[in-house]
Amino acid sequence: MGLPKREVLSVDLISINDLSRDEIMDIIKDALYMKRKKDSVPILKGKFIVTAFFEPSTRTKLSFHRAIKGLGGEVIDFIPSVSAIQKGETDIDTLLTLQAMDIDAFVVRVRRNGAPSEWKEHIKVPIINGGDGTNQHPTQALLDMTTMYEHFGRLDLKVAIVGDIIHSRVANSLTQGLLKFGAEIRMCGPEEFVPRHYEGVSLITQSLEEALDGVDVIYALRVQKERIEKLPLNIDEFFRRYQINHKTIKLAPPHAVLMHPGPFNRNIEVSDNIVYSERSLILTQVKNGVYSRMAVLKRVVA
Repeated sequence: MGLPKREVLSVDLISINDLSRDEIMDIIKDALYMKRKKDSVPILKGKFIVTAFFEPSTRTKLSFHRAIKGLGGEVIDFIPSVSAIQKGETDIDTLLTLQAMDIDAFVVRVRRNGAPSEWKEHIKVPIINGGDGTNQHPTQALLDMTTMYEHFGRLDLKVAIVGDIIHSRVANSLTQGLLKFGAEIRMCGPEEFVPRHYEGVSLITQSLEEALDGVDVIYALRVQKERIEKLPLNIDEFFRRYQINHKTIKLAPPHAVLMHPGPFNRNIEVSDNIVYSERSLILTQVKNGVYSRMAVLKRVVA
């Protein structure tokens, strides 16, 4: 391709599997320490971080902005819709161009599976993966595990992931991260939305009742309405069988909590009467996203 090869090694975060169990726990503890302390040390002062999101984002992108600024760094927000991408420039040429401006790291999001792994062969500065296709979303897994650890004090939990799992980078990263801690993972959804087999997962089922029995965490995933419409069952049947609402949450023990990576579709995968209830940790996840990403930036960039 005529691209420059990477000349120096840097720490990247492309997959949750880039981190050991101990490294994940260090990030979790750092995140919770920063959350308690509030007055963060400006360890990124003089650092310029580019957020290059080739796919839309609210939570991930803005929480990275908040995290970078909270550590004293500067954000350069690359917006593809008003860039030379519209004139035919490739994503890797864009990143190499930005790198030449003496930036210190990239946070990226892209629709193409595996793109961040390809880019790191040519980019000299650290790359943090903010989500690639249906593949990986490591910082989402880290903020979710931080939230679970904060709430339960441990990660060897029983977690039911419900919804469109085969299209979910969140499900991949969270499952792979939690398995490092001996968690019991269950996957539940219509046959077309769940894998036939997933290494280390104890239960894959179409029964919500079976999936939620005895769990600590109900982790609902966003379901695109157009995908439901392609299934043999209709939308009403999907709601009846898989929506987490004030009735179906009772299939889980009283101590079980609801989580969702966002964005969520009200009254599709989760109902209005449960989404911000006392059993929901959804907004806690958003808050912890800032501090988990601060901890990642400390590890990767500082």
